[in-house]
Amino acid sequence: MSFAQPAPAVPPAVPPYAPPRGGLTPAAKFLVLLALAVLIAGYALAVFLTRGVWADRDGIRLTLSVQAKDGWALSADTIEQAIAATEARLDDYGVADAEIGSDGNNVVATFSRHGLDAEALKEMFGPGETKTLYVRPVIHAIPAKASPPSGINPTPAVEPAQRIADEKELRQGTNPSIQILALQYQATRCGDDDVLAGHDDPNLPLVTCSADGETVYLLAKSILGGDQIESAEPGTDPGGRYIIDLQFDNDAAQVWADFTAANIGTQAAFTIDTRVLSAPLIRERIPNGGTQISGDFDERSAHDLAGGINRGTSPVALTYSSSSDEKLPATMLSMLIRGAVIVSGLGVAVVVIGAGVYLLHARRSRPV
Repeated sequence: MSFAQPAPAVPPAVPPYAPPRGGLTPAAKFLVLLALAVLIAGYALAVFLTRGVWADRDGIRLTLSVQAKDGWALSADTIEQAIAATEARLDDYGVADAEIGSDGNNVVATFSRHGLDAEALKEMFGPGETKTLYVRPVIHAIPAKASPPSGINPTPAVEPAQRIADEKELRQGTNPSIQILALQYQATRCGDDDVLAGHDDPNLPLVTCSADGETVYLLAKSILGGDQIESAEPGTDPGGRYIIDLQFDNDAAQVWADFTAANIGTQAAFTIDTRVLSAPLIRERIPNGGTQISGDFDERSAHDLAGGINRGTSPVALTYSSSSDEKLPATMLSMLIRGAVIVSGLGVAVVVIGAGVYLLHARRSRPV
């Protein structure tokens, strides 16, 4: 008796699970689309944030006329000095991107606006803004006094030239007795305009007031003048107060070093148009020709004074001629940002197109 063996189990023709359609699960496809959306949105945000690099910059074209001072002639060297003076003056006001050149006897500068307009430029480069600086040893000083009440009779009209001559005779004499009288008299006039401003003789003594009107000084003849200054730059001291940094030329630097070494414990007055800005006490020898002027400065007045001193030492005078709006080309940084945005855009386009082709091909080739 025989028994039939059971037939072996036949494996099913269809596996118990179906392969994913298109090669990607719906979740994976969603993640790919989400990544593409984030990529496109990120690129769009980058384009929006850098939109400013595609537009030309608003700028100014400034033209300054150049005139040689007495004893000088316009030449290639003096024009170069005028260009350097223009650059320094603009730099004082935070303009660091100026392109400066010459056009005949004019200096032409183009730069981004920096909040400047024609009125501000006229003030920066207006005529007659030079400052005459001298360094004079202090002989004596007294406090200023209140001005006496004015008389009933008005002061007789006197020609300006005569008034200047009278002031020189009174305040720049060499007679000690007259100097004491001039000190006492000047102590009552520190609140008045000084007709001697800009006309004092540096080779004679001088009786004058401090810039704040609180002190009257008898000063010796000048030991250094503005024509011996190489540069004047505004700055701040460690306490945050505004100062003017002066740099004398080589000859004056030696004079200043010798003077400070021989006069420790005395004062030296820095005068601008006869007024004493500061009269510091000399504590040690000052080498290298560098020194500072302190005073009641704010940022603007420090810049203006430094600019006035520099203009006074320059062989040329710069005067505002005209200014106009100017569209400036892109900076190197803007061009680099533009290039980066374009390259990034091409990369994003390649990724998006590639992903789209892959998803479309996978969808068409899915099994039936």
